[in-house]
Amino acid sequence: MYWANFLHLYQPPVQERWIVEKVADECYRRLVTIMKENPRGRLTVNINGSLTEQFHLYGMHDILDGLRELAEEGRLEFTESAVYHPILPLIPEKEVRRQIRLNQETNREYLGDTYRPRGFFPPEMCYSRRLAEIVKEEGFEWIIADELSYNGRLGGVAPGRIYTLKGLGGFQIFFKERKHSAALTYGKYRNLEDFLAGTGPDYRRETYLLTGTDGEIYGHHHAGLENLLAEAFRHPEIRTCTISELPGIFPAREKVESTAASWSTWEDELKGGIPYPQWDYPGNRLHELQWRLTKLALEAVEEAGGEEPARSQLDRGLHSCQYWWASCRQYFNVEMIEKGAEKLLEAVRNTQNAEKSAEAEKLAAEIGETARKWRDTGYAEGLIKEYQQTHKDVAHELTFGGAKK
Repeated sequence: MYWANFLHLYQPPVQERWIVEKVADECYRRLVTIMKENPRGRLTVNINGSLTEQFHLYGMHDILDGLRELAEEGRLEFTESAVYHPILPLIPEKEVRRQIRLNQETNREYLGDTYRPRGFFPPEMCYSRRLAEIVKEEGFEWIIADELSYNGRLGGVAPGRIYTLKGLGGFQIFFKERKHSAALTYGKYRNLEDFLAGTGPDYRRETYLLTGTDGEIYGHHHAGLENLLAEAFRHPEIRTCTISELPGIFPAREKVESTAASWSTWEDELKGGIPYPQWDYPGNRLHELQWRLTKLALEAVEEAGGEEPARSQLDRGLHSCQYWWASCRQYFNVEMIEKGAEKLLEAVRNTQNAEKSAEAEKLAAEIGETARKWRDTGYAEGLIKEYQQTHKDVAHELTFGGAKK
């Protein structure tokens, strides 16, 4: 079996330094070390410019150097993404392209010529057909999405097959497999023995497994899980590879349509017309307020001609974390909600538009008041319990060493 393991490394632009340092020690440095110690290992990695900026700012040059060395050796493949991790299908196309190009500029500055991505990771695998078209227009060869984006149902992706999108001239779409990715994410597989038991006889077959997870599960969310990677790299019947290597190994092809979804969306949500529930859920008052503030910030900065510092504050203010922590599907964090609102408010204030600034201040205040009320009254906890009861497969807790997502 070939294992194409995709890791997403990210910290939001509002993250506290001590948390970045903690995750660096528990995860990022260990991943680099394990790769260096196991020359058979291959990984496809997304690292958003938001994190490479912080590595540089906080003097973590050893991590940047290690990533560069592994990429130079061809054992680590980078993907392109959006610099500050916005939910791309939910923001204007102009902002989508800006975030992609800024990510490329930022990562080339800190990772050098080794940063030559061929594929694209949309944050949270929030996928849409139009986004795939934009990614192709921006010069990339493939995009990764959750298996739910294959046809709106789980379990439909055929093993050992390479997919291209109909009407996009050979542009490839790779579907992340949900079952084993979730088992890694939520700690069901704690070592290689568990992993092999979970895959069954497939690991002895001529096929491939494409998993996709936050990279932070290895060592940060789950202490010791990074050892599973080291064991897999040394196992004689597991051949790790990058995603871009798969088309050269597996000849079977299929042209497909696709479905808008994310790697956190479930079939019942998709049937209800909710492709991105963690970031834009109908009836979620906090989401409604957050997107009102977001649209106001977009309008204000556009009207002001995109002048600094409002422009760069808006870039950072579009990060996805504030909406995710407000979703109660299955987490909630007042601090991250307020930090996101504050960043958008700063962008509006710096446009010098008094009317829009006053409106933004009211929205930011209401977002904070609503979030605290949800926490203090137990309303948020009730929503979380309801979600866990109706979606048993995700009713597990990750150990967050700090607010991140």
